[in-house]
Amino acid sequence: MQRPTALPSRLLPSGLARGISAALLGVALAASQPAIAWAEALGQHSQLHTFQVAAGPLSSALAEFASQAGITLPLEPDLVQGLKSPGFSGKASVPQALGQLLQGTGLQASDQGNGLYLLNRASSSSLELGATTVTGTGLGLTTEGSGSYTTGASAAATRLPLTLRETPQSVSVITRQQMDDQGLQSISDVLQQAPGITVNRESSEAYSFYSRGFQIENFQFDGIPSLSTDGGSLRDNYSIGNSLIYDRVEILKGATGLVNGAGYPSGVVNLVRKRPTAQFQGHVAAGAGSWDKYNGEVDLSGPLVEGGAIRGRMVAGSQTQKSYVDYLEGDQHVFYGVLEADLAEDTTLTLGYDVQKNQNNGSTTGALPAFYQDGSTISFDRSTNAADRWAYRNQDTQRAFAELSHEFANEWTFKAQASGRDYRSRELISGITSEAVQMDNSISHGFYPGGASRFNTTTEEQSLDLFAKGPFSLGGRVHEAVFGYSIASTQASSKRYDGDTEALIDDVFNWNNNATKPARFDWWSTFDFEARQRIAFAATVLKPTDRLSLILGARVVDYRWEIDRVNALRDVQDPSATVISGEVVPYAGLTFDLDDHHTAYASYTDVFKPQSYIFQANGSQIDPLTGESYEVGIKGSYLNDRVNASVALFELQQDNFAEATGATTPDGGTAYRAVQGVTTRGIELEVSGEVLERLQLQAGYTFQESHDADHERVASTQPQHLFKLATNYRLPGDWQRLTVGGNLHWQSRTYFEAGEWYTLSNPSKFQQKSYSLVGLVAGYDFSDQLKGSLNLNNLFDKHYYSGIGNYETVYYGAPRNLMATLKYSF
Repeated sequence: MQRPTALPSRLLPSGLARGISAALLGVALAASQPAIAWAEALGQHSQLHTFQVAAGPLSSALAEFASQAGITLPLEPDLVQGLKSPGFSGKASVPQALGQLLQGTGLQASDQGNGLYLLNRASSSSLELGATTVTGTGLGLTTEGSGSYTTGASAAATRLPLTLRETPQSVSVITRQQMDDQGLQSISDVLQQAPGITVNRESSEAYSFYSRGFQIENFQFDGIPSLSTDGGSLRDNYSIGNSLIYDRVEILKGATGLVNGAGYPSGVVNLVRKRPTAQFQGHVAAGAGSWDKYNGEVDLSGPLVEGGAIRGRMVAGSQTQKSYVDYLEGDQHVFYGVLEADLAEDTTLTLGYDVQKNQNNGSTTGALPAFYQDGSTISFDRSTNAADRWAYRNQDTQRAFAELSHEFANEWTFKAQASGRDYRSRELISGITSEAVQMDNSISHGFYPGGASRFNTTTEEQSLDLFAKGPFSLGGRVHEAVFGYSIASTQASSKRYDGDTEALIDDVFNWNNNATKPARFDWWSTFDFEARQRIAFAATVLKPTDRLSLILGARVVDYRWEIDRVNALRDVQDPSATVISGEVVPYAGLTFDLDDHHTAYASYTDVFKPQSYIFQANGSQIDPLTGESYEVGIKGSYLNDRVNASVALFELQQDNFAEATGATTPDGGTAYRAVQGVTTRGIELEVSGEVLERLQLQAGYTFQESHDADHERVASTQPQHLFKLATNYRLPGDWQRLTVGGNLHWQSRTYFEAGEWYTLSNPSKFQQKSYSLVGLVAGYDFSDQLKGSLNLNNLFDKHYYSGIGNYETVYYGAPRNLMATLKYSF
C-alpha cells in the first residue's frame, strides 16, 4: 500500500500557486503583526489550562468550573435558574472556557480582577470583544449568535465535541452567520460555498455534491445518519431544502470511519437544527430578488413557562420564484417546531417536527444535450428549458424526532434519539431527451418512450440511536470515551407510468416547450426497495500526555438491502439482495500539540460502501466498495480560538469503484463495471474566523487527483483545483452600521468523454475551461433591531455550466442576480 506523498509544486498552476501563497502569507500576517494589539487584548488571560466540566444545569457547571479554575464566581439563583450549560472539556484559557460554558445562556461574565468574575445579562450587541468581558456567545458547538464564520467545536468525526484542532480529520463548518450574510437559502447554496465541495446541478431540482472527487451520499441530522435506499431521493430533496431551520452545516471530508454505517470515501454532511433558547429571541424577514423571487420567514424562540423549564422554538418560511430558465417556477415552504422540557435537573426531553414542501412547474429531469450527432459540441441560450412547460415535480418531506438526554453525576451523558421520515414525490417528466441532437437540429421528444412519464415515489424511514459519552480515569489521567448502538430501516417504492404520445422536435432551438400532453398514462414499472442497518460503535480519546491524544475506535455493521423490479412486459427481475453481517471498520487518529496554537495530526480508516443499487451489464450487483483512507496535517487556532486554520494531505485507495460502461442492464438501467486500484491524492488548506477585528472570513483551497491502476484519470467532471472565499467586514467608527463583503469561487477545467450514454459518429470530449464567479454582499443596521442586506451574485455575468456530464448533458449556470432582504429582530 502506497503512503501519502508530498505534492510537487508543478501540480499547481503557476498563477494560482502564487495567488495561494500570497493569500496564505496575508492570512499569516493578518493573524500576527497587524493584529498584535488586538490579540494582546483578547489574550490578557491567555494561559491555557485543562478543564473537565460536564454539560448540565448552569449553576452546577459554573460551580465546578470555578473550583477547577481557582476563581471566584458568585452565583445569583434568579439569574441562573432553569439555564443549562453545554459543558466544556479540553485545554483553554479561563475566559475562553467560561465563554464556552455560557454558550446560549444570554449571560456574560465580567472580570473584576484578582480572580473575581461577576455574572450579568449580555448586552444586545452580538459580540463583546473587550478583554475584561466574557460573553455567552463565545465559540462553542452552537454558532447562532456568535457572529463568527467558524465554530468552537464539532462532533462530526467522533460524536465527541472536539475542537477543530482536536479533530484528526478535515471538517468545514458553514455557520448561521455565514448563511445569513451570504444569502445561502438552500442546502445546495450552503454547499456551493463550502471549502473543498463541488456542486453539480443535474436538473432543475436535483444536485449532486462531491468531496475529494467523489459523490457525497450520506446526510446526517443532528449527528444521526439517514439511511438512503437509492442514493438519490434523499439527496435531491434536501439539496433544495431551506437552510432556515439549521444552526450550522458541518462537512466531514474523507472516509467517515465512525459516524456512518456505510463508510463512504467522500464525506458526510451533518445538518444541525436550531434549538430553543433560554431567553426570548426572534425575528421576521422578507426579501425580493431577480426573476420575481419573493420570500418571508419568522423565527421565534424562548421559555414557555416561568423559570424556563420548558422551552420552544418555531421557524417558518415561504418562497415563490420564477427563474432565468424559461417556464421554470416554483414555491417552497418550510415549517419547524421543537420543544425542550427539563424533566429533572439533569434530564431533558426534546420533541421536534419539520416539514418541507417544494412545488415546481417546468421541471427538468436532465439538462440540455452537449453534442450534435457528429460529436461537435452544441450551445444554447442560458434561458433554454429542456422540459415542457406542463412538466412538474412536487416533493413533500416530513420528519419527526424525539430525544432524551441525561447527565449523570460522574459527568457521563446518555442520549437516545428516535426519528421518522416520510418523503413523497410526484413528477411528470417530459421534454428534450438526453440523446445527441441530429445535424438538422431535430431531436426526440420525451425523456422516456411515450412522450412523457409520471413517477410516484414514497419513502419511509425509521431510526433509533443510543449512545453514551464521558470521561474516565486511567493511569492517573482523564480520558474520554463514547459508545453506542443504532438501528435504521427504510422502505421506498417508485411507480412509473408512460404516456401514449410519441413526438419529434423539428428544431431544438425553436420549439415552444409545449408538445402535446399525453391523454393517458399506463403503468410501466414498479421498483420496491428496502434497507435495514444495525451499527455498534465505540471510540476513546486517550491522553497519555498533555500534548498527545490518541483516538481509537471501530464500528460493526450489519446491513441488508433488497429490491424487487417488475415492468409491463412482465420481465420480472429476480429480487436482488445484499446481506452484510459483522463488517468491522476500524478508525485511528492521533493529535500532538506542537505549541499553544498548532497541532499535528494523522488519521486512518477503512472505506466500506455497499453498492446495492449498482448493477453490471449481466444484471449482477457490483461488490461493495472497499479501501483505505489516510490523512495527515497541521491545524492551528489563533486569537483566543476565534480563527481556525488547517493544512491536510490525504490519500484514498479504492477497489470496486463503479464506473459507467455505456451499456445497459437487462431491465434497461445503466450498467457499470468495477474498477480496481483507484487512487486519489490531494491537499486541502482552509482558514476561517475573525482574522482581523470585525473581518469574518472563510477561505479554502483544494487539489485532488484521481486515477485508476492504468493511470487513467477518474472523476474528470470534478476540478483538480478549487478555491473558495467568503468575507464580511463591519466598518469602524461612524460607519459601524455598515458591513461589506463578498465571495469568490474559482475552479480548474473539467470534462467528460462522449459516447458512454449514446453513440456519436466521431469520438468527442466536452470540456469546461477554468472559471471564476464573484459575488458582493452589503448590510446596513438601520437600528439595533432592523437590518437591510443586499446580495449580488455572479457580478461579472459569467457564462458557465453549473453541471456537466449527467447523461452527457449540461446545465447552464445562473446569470447575474440580486437579492434584497429586510430583517427585524426582537
